[in-house]
Amino acid sequence: MTDVRPRFAAGAAVTEAQRLLDHDAPEEAAVLLAGTTAAATDDELEIWQGLTLLAEGLTQTMRRDPAAIVSLQRGADLLDAHDGAPPHALDVAGLTGWARHLVAALGDPAAPTFPDHPSVPRLRLP
Repeated sequence: MTDVRPRFAAGAAVTEAQRLLDHDAPEEAAVLLAGTTAAATDDELEIWQGLTLLAEGLTQTMRRDPAAIVSLQRGADLLDAHDGAPPHALDVAGLTGWARHLVAALGDPAAPTFPDHPSVPRLRLP
């Protein structure tokens, strides 16, 4: 089967992923980011994996899936190593802060407290 999904350059993928997140489509953003991960260079692989996990964690949060906690933590951990000089104007510090704040708000992994409307992360610096 032929893959007919549009391909984006890395910078355009960030822009499109933000648009999807802003329009309550984190699952689609995760798919887009995962596709970008497949084409990432070795030095950016963890960044794209981390972004994908954050979008998946937001999707899981919206679905009230306790797996959100693990996805958000793993995504933040992957991004943390790239806080010094993130490519594509990514707001790594803001993203990791957002993810860790959401994990704290979810609380106990055995019985998370899911927000009705979780906040949407900003991928880039303002």
